[in-house]
This record gives sequence, structure tokens and C-alpha cells, in this order.
Amino acid sequence: NNLNAVPSNLVPGTIPFFTNPNEGNEDENWPIPNFEDTYTKMRDHEKGIPRCDRRYRLLTYSNCFVGSEAVDWMTKNMNMSREEAIQFGQKLMDVGIFHHVTQSEPFQDDYFFYRFQEDEDSSILNMKRVWEQGRPVRPALDVAQDLITKLACLCEEYRLSILTVRNRNQEAGSGQHAGSSSKDSVRGDAVDYQALAKSDAFRQYCFAAAELQRVDLFGLDQEERLAFFVNVYNTLCLHCHIVLGTPTNFFRRWLFFRSMCYRVSGLDFSLDDIEHGILRGNKCSPSLRIIQQLRPYDPKCQYILKKREGRIHFVISAGTASDPPIRILDADNVEEELHFSTDEFLNHTVRINVAKKTVTLPRIFSWYADDFPSPQIELLKWISQYLRSDQQIALNGLMNEEKGEIPTILYENFEWSNADARFNAAVVRKKRRRLERERKAMDRSLSPHLSNPVGPAVNQYSP
Repeated sequence: NNLNAVPSNLVPGTIPFFTNPNEGNEDENWPIPNFEDTYTKMRDHEKGIPRCDRRYRLLTYSNCFVGSEAVDWMTKNMNMSREEAIQFGQKLMDVGIFHHVTQSEPFQDDYFFYRFQEDEDSSILNMKRVWEQGRPVRPALDVAQDLITKLACLCEEYRLSILTVRNRNQEAGSGQHAGSSSKDSVRGDAVDYQALAKSDAFRQYCFAAAELQRVDLFGLDQEERLAFFVNVYNTLCLHCHIVLGTPTNFFRRWLFFRSMCYRVSGLDFSLDDIEHGILRGNKCSPSLRIIQQLRPYDPKCQYILKKREGRIHFVISAGTASDPPIRILDADNVEEELHFSTDEFLNHTVRINVAKKTVTLPRIFSWYADDFPSPQIELLKWISQYLRSDQQIALNGLMNEEKGEIPTILYENFEWSNADARFNAAVVRKKRRRLERERKAMDRSLSPHLSNPVGPAVNQYSP
């Protein structure tokens, strides 16, 4: 058995997860070619390596397997001797496919417990695979944009699927329920997160997200860094919605924003780390007003944006009904996207009552007052520039700067309930077209060279 052989017809960006795209790379820790199929068989619930919860010295280790049973399986199914199976198992451990449950033992043909990395119950959501050292990594901006596009497209697919099913059910029962109220109509932004979380497409997405573990963030300028972390924030937020559900109470919100992470360039970033630590220039969270998000000695401080930009609140989203829709940023048009998203969100949410001399603003302006112009008259003037002309006239008519007269400012209640992660469907369609163009371009470039070209990774997980 040649465990180190690498197919010669693979190119970066088109490879299965477990193969080495670097021709001539002599790294002995790379697994065998076509290991995807072997890995799937190893994890088969009926015919694979037996996995279950096991007890040892009063401690329970969940979803693990025994080393000797794994060796038994490999000798039977992979035509290996026990010595070869031990060597192969150690190779898999070395690249992070599985590990000893206490991280203290190598792979042995004995009664030791091991767990697949994919089965690890972790708050670091992109650790279902370890992106091993030496494996090629794309530019950070490409990785982040690719991941948010893939996950947004998956959400769109499962939104459309639940919409189709419910509409069919509604049509089937229309004769019996012709008088039902409009509140029973299908919500257009509903996503079947439970089905999505169980899908193979989402499992493959989780594998792809491991690439963030080793992206290189050095050399990114301020706009590139902003685009990267906005896309990572929105991706992580969608991921949290899928695995945790809606954060409808204080405890769930604490877990959602402060505990769940992505490992990025070797560091673990929570949603709060990205929003308050990086994008807001290391300011305090509204829930912890006296403590900076990142301590001075935190290595994540090296990525803090130096220029504060209040409009970032209109391109990041916690996925609730009161948040802006999730967006996908391109580094080459950050300013345009910030302006457009602010314009769209404010025109959708700001309400002016001339008779009562009140202006109702999104709760964001109350929570993050330090990120926007002050005093209040300057804030209203700043908001006014983004409103459509009739709203501008109405708001400006309520302000008299010389007399210091401004309308009463009210803040909309923040809506956490029924919080389906939302995204701009037009943005998703645009990104999907881009993926399709890239896929076709890659197919054209590969077809003269490969008799059986492999589709590019950029389209692998798209619906």
C-alpha cells in the first residue's frame, strides 16, 4: 500500500479535502488518495468503525471508538496488516482527522478511546476539520467571501424549499380553509434550519470553513480588513442560527454572541470579538459598558480597525427581524456598499411623524450612540442625507439649528422573536451568478488538460 501517493491530475482549488494538491510534496503525513470514500465508510453508522458513548473510571466519553476496533476494521476493509493499520491510523491523527479523547496517547492497537474531529462538541464551529499545516490556503478575502456566499445560498435553498412545501399544503387545503386569516400565510423569510443542519451540503460547508484556520491576514489594508471581518461575522452569525437557533433570551444571546467562535488565522473570534473588538475599534459591548472587548495583551488586537465607521452596523447582521439584511462585501467597493446599505436600511426603518414632531429610529442608534455623530441634531442631519427627498424635507422641517429645536427621538423596540437570519436576495443572486461564471471559466481552463476534470471547489457546496 502506497499511503503517500498523490494523483498527478489535481490542481489547487479543485481537490477533495484529504488529498495533497502540491505535486512533489513529500509530506509523509498526507493520507492516501481518494480518502473521502474511505472516510465515509469508516464513519458509516452500520458498517463503519463502531462509535458510541463509553465509560472509563467513572468518566463518560461521548461518541468515541476503541483503537483496537478501528484496527480490526482497517484490516478487514482496507486490506492492511495490523502494523500497517496502526501506521495509517497515526497518519490520520497527525493531520487531525481524529484524536485521543484526552489528547494524551498516540494511535494504538489497544483499549484506548479516540474521537473523530467531526464529532467533537466544540464552540469553535469551523473545527470539524483541522486545516493541516502545509495545505494550500487561498487569499483571506476570497475565503471569507466564498464561505458567506455558500452559506447564504444554502439558506436561500432551504428558504425556498420550506416556502414551496407550505404553499403546496396551503393550496391543498384552500378549499377547506378559504376563510383563514392572512397571518397564516407563509413567511417569505422562513428558513428550514433543522433540515439544513442535517444536510450533507451543510456538513461539506463545515469542512470548507476550516480553511479560515490558516488564512493570512497580514498585508490587508483597512478596507480589505473591514470586508474580510464583515463577511466572517455574517457567516458565523448564519452558522450560529443553524446550529443554535434563534437567541431569544439573555442566556442564549450570551452563548450566541460571546461563546460561539470561528478559528481565524490561529485565533478564536466570537461575534462580539469581531463586532466590538475589530470593527468598532475595540469598544465596549452595550451589555458590558465599562470593559473593552479585547484586553491589551490579546493577540487579536493587531487586527483592530483604526478608523471608526458607524455604517458597519448596516452591513453586519445578527439575523433578526430588527437587523439589516446580511450582506456580502467585496473589498473593491466597500465605500459604495456601506453607503447603499445605510441608505436602504434607514429608508426602511426611520419613521417621521410631523404632527407629533417625533422621529423613530432603529434601536442601533441608542445602543451604539458613540459610533454616530453627536449631539442629537448632528445625528439627525447625518441621517437626513440618506433619506429619500420627501423624508428629508419632513425631517429638516422639524429642525431649527439656530434655536436648537429638534423633534423628539424615539427608538424602535428590538425584535428578537421569529428571528430568521435574513439576507439580501439580490445580493445572493449576484454572488451565485459570479460563482457560475467562475465555475464555467475553471471548466474551460481545465478541459484541455484533464480527461475527467474535477469541478472547482468554489461551486462544490452551492445549491
